[in-house]
Amino acid sequence: MARSKVKSSGRRSSNEKGRKREFLRKNDDIDEEALAGAKTEIDILAPTTARDDNRSKWAATTIATKSIKVLSREFAANKKYRPSGFTTVAYDKNEPKNRYNDIICIDATRVILKDRPSDEDYIHASWMTMPDRFRYICTQGPLLETLEDFWHMIFWEKSTVLVQLCNNIEGKHEKCRQYFPKSKGSMESYGPYRVTNKGTKADPYEDVKQTVLEVKCSGRSFTVNHFAYLVWPDHTAPSDPAPMVGCFKLCRQLAEKNPITVHCSAGIGRSATFVAIDYAWQKIRDNASVQMVEILKDLRGQRFQAIQSPIQYIFLHMCLLELAVEDNLIARKGKYSPYLSSYQTMLRKYNKKVAAAEARAEAQGK
Repeated sequence: MARSKVKSSGRRSSNEKGRKREFLRKNDDIDEEALAGAKTEIDILAPTTARDDNRSKWAATTIATKSIKVLSREFAANKKYRPSGFTTVAYDKNEPKNRYNDIICIDATRVILKDRPSDEDYIHASWMTMPDRFRYICTQGPLLETLEDFWHMIFWEKSTVLVQLCNNIEGKHEKCRQYFPKSKGSMESYGPYRVTNKGTKADPYEDVKQTVLEVKCSGRSFTVNHFAYLVWPDHTAPSDPAPMVGCFKLCRQLAEKNPITVHCSAGIGRSATFVAIDYAWQKIRDNASVQMVEILKDLRGQRFQAIQSPIQYIFLHMCLLELAVEDNLIARKGKYSPYLSSYQTMLRKYNKKVAAAEARAEAQGK
C-alpha cells in the first residue's frame, strides 16, 4: 500500500486517519490510554519493512494497543494457570535433588539422564521444544548433590551452549552451586567428567560474559560456550532488553542443532523467559494475531510454572520488540522509544516494591 501524504500543516489526511481506525479496530484488547496516543501502522513500521511481515504487524499492534499496564493485567489474569493431566512421579521420588520443594518438574517433559538405570535418571530439568523443533533444556541451578548429574546431562545431550542467568549467591542465599573451574587453565572433575576452563572471550554484549569450557569423558570431548548474564534480579527483569536479545541471537548461532541449556536458580522464571523469546518469535513469524497468553500456556505445558512474574512477562514483550527493531521491522525512534521508557518507569516502581518486600522478609528472619 502506498504511503499516505501528510499535509504541510502536520495534520493527517482523512484516508490515513481511516486506516488508523481500521488498524486499531482489528485488535480485541485495546487499551484506551495507548489508543489515545497511538500512531498508525505506517508511523511505527521501519521504512524498509515489508508490509506483509507478521512480525512487524504484531509489533505495531502491540505498541499501538497494549500499554504496559494492560500487559501486567493480562499476566495477572493467567498467573495461576496450570496445564491439566500432569504427573510428577520422578520429582516426588527425588526430593534431595530438587532445589525448591514448590517448583515442580513434570514427567512428560523431564530430561531423562541417558545411560543411567531408571532409579538414577532424574534431574530437575525439562525439554522445551520450539516450533522449528529446536530444543532447549530449562533446569535449576545445580546443587552440590547434582553436579555430576548436571555434567552428565550436558555431555550426553551434547549441549554446546550453556546460559546462566543467576548469581551463585543472591542476598544471603545460594541460588546455584559453582559448577566449573573459575580460572583459565584450571580443571575440575565431577564424577567421570573433567571440565577445563579454556578462558574468556571479549564480552560479546554489555553485562554478558562468555567463557569457553572443555568437557571430557571416556576419551571424548567437546567445547561448551558458557554465557553468564548476572544482572537479572530474581522475580524481576533487566531495564534494557538489548543485551539479552544479543545473547539469545549468539547462542542460537553457536548451538547450531545442539540443545541449549539455560538455568537460573529454579529454572522457571528468568530461564523460561529467555527460552520464550525464541518460542514466541517463531509463533509470531507464522501468525501476527497469536496471543501471548496462549504462548505462556504452551510454555507452562513444557516447563511447569514458566515465567513467574508480570514484569518477566512484560520483559518478554520488550525483547520481542527489540528483535523487531534490530531486524529493521519497526523504527527505534518511533513509538518504540516511549514504549520502552514506559516499561522502564514501571520497572523502577516494581523494583522498589520488591526491595521493600525483601527487606521486610530479612527483618523477620526469613
